[in-house]
Amino acid sequence: MPNHTTYLLTGSNLGDRDALLEQALQALSALGRITAVSPRRETEPWGFTHPVPPFLNQALRLETSLAPEELLDHCLQIEKRLGRIRQDREAHGKGGKTYVSRLIDIDILLYDNLIMDTGKLTLPHPHLKDRDFARELLKEILPKSLSLEDFLPNDL
Repeated sequence: MPNHTTYLLTGSNLGDRDALLEQALQALSALGRITAVSPRRETEPWGFTHPVPPFLNQALRLETSLAPEELLDHCLQIEKRLGRIRQDREAHGKGGKTYVSRLIDIDILLYDNLIMDTGKLTLPHPHLKDRDFARELLKEILPKSLSLEDFLPNDL
């Protein structure tokens, strides 16, 4: 089975954030081999139009044999298992998207050097260029021989 290098971002701004990130890390380890993990960092909420608690975020590098959309499905299942409830509408943020506080969030930032948009999954993550905190955490776990620009299309 081919192994793919993926970079994920986990985050939480409700409940026991440390414990939730640790549980997410443990669940994600069942999807392949985690080869790097960033320190956890408290960050200001991004995209919200109203005050919410700060997030605790962490990036990780996962080697997996899962296809991109399979990985996304597993991430969504892990979020649900850890108590995430996706709501249709609450508060509209940037681009008309709804941003709500959450127990856990798992984003696929990068998957190999893949560029795709299926409607269900966009890679690289469509907001990576806007989220300084995500880029900073990602840079901490990239191999020294690579830079973030190696993964991003010129227009991102």
